Amino acid sequence: MPVLIAALTVAATAAVLAGPGPLPLAGGLLLGFVLPGLALTEILFRHRTLSAVERTVLAPALSLAVLVVSGLLLYVAGARLDRLSWTLAAAGVTLLAVTVTAAPPRFWRGPDDDEPDLAEDPAEAPVGAAARIAVGAQDAPTELIPVIRDGDPPPVPKKKRPAPRPVPPGPFAPRSPEQRLEIRLVLRQLLPMVLVLAVLAGAGYLSYVSSHESYDVTVTSLSAAPPGPVTAAGVHSVEVTAGGLVEDEGPYTLRVTDSVGTQLVERVVEVDGDGVWSAVLSLPADERIQVGLFRAGDVVAYRSLVVAPVQ
Repeated sequence: MPVLIAALTVAATAAVLAGPGPLPLAGGLLLGFVLPGLALTEILFRHRTLSAVERTVLAPALSLAVLVVSGLLLYVAGARLDRLSWTLAAAGVTLLAVTVTAAPPRFWRGPDDDEPDLAEDPAEAPVGAAARIAVGAQDAPTELIPVIRDGDPPPVPKKKRPAPRPVPPGPFAPRSPEQRLEIRLVLRQLLPMVLVLAVLAGAGYLSYVSSHESYDVTVTSLSAAPPGPVTAAGVHSVEVTAGGLVEDEGPYTLRVTDSVGTQLVERVVEVDGDGVWSAVLSLPADERIQVGLFRAGDVVAYRSLVVAPVQ
């Protein structure tokens, strides 16, 4: 397992950093949700026997924890959070965990803390081993051997019970209590993972629906080009453009006011096929001019911009 995890980590890192097409996505998913968790599980739970369900849940949970902790450390260190830093962080933690897992057992247990083996001769064994042998001999069960004398009738052999007929495998075969208990335990272990998957599926669906609806929304904009040169009359030409106009919200009205609120220009904006309207306005160059776009029935400008005076 450590060799397989290390090989997959190297392959996923190469795919993310230099792979073509969908390979970076596959490598990123492995480094983000699978490989670091598998490597850490072998270290953190090396003294326990984990079921398949527990390993399936621990792998993505520990992998996400690695991403969070490594991201915080990279941010504190001032490193840039990009594809390279995330990939190297996840791959580095995975390979470090695999290296520690592949260490010899003496690295985990310490020097020679195992019990000595029993010698073939009890006299040559240590004191503790000899005591255990003696206790084992006393606790051994006593077997009664019947004694047959001359002239006794031969013993009647006991009738053997017929072996139970094997139950053919199939969907209707009865289950033993142990099998029922095992199935119940597996279902109870699967329940948290099913709930997590349901939450993730619901969040993904809501995100997809929200992005799809926001993609179809039309955004109305109002912009102006840089003013032209000032004429002898003290005015300059400004091209005003309105985009994203919706026919159902029209007709629009464009109002131009000066710095004291006096209305200078008012035009009705007709919506054409592409929803874009443009016009060139002659505005005073020495005043702060405000241009507002109003929808049908609006009192406050839906979009507005300010043309600064020429200094």
